[in-house]
Amino acid sequence: MSLKLPAMKTLEASEIAAQFAKFLEQVHSLHASFRIVKKGVPYGYLVPAVEPKCDSHELADDLADADLPDEDRRVLSAAIRKGRKSLKPLKNPWG
Repeated sequence: MSLKLPAMKTLEASEIAAQFAKFLEQVHSLHASFRIVKKGVPYGYLVPAVEPKCDSHELADDLADADLPDEDRRVLSAAIRKGRKSLKPLKNPWG
């Protein structure tokens, strides 16, 4: 499932400055993104903040430090092995 984001709109810097709170609310609540230009020249972007996420290595480190009962460790290990088996091999996009 992929998240479809709205198309990025282009706004003049003066418009952003005059109505910053309005556009900031749209970025937050609607995940809108804006290209900011000044007299047609791109100056920057106003985009939603991305929440930090962990990758699989960070998750493994966190789990290694976790104080889990042996049964929970076995169940988690089995679930990970089962999940790995259900993954399809990655396709080479250039191949």
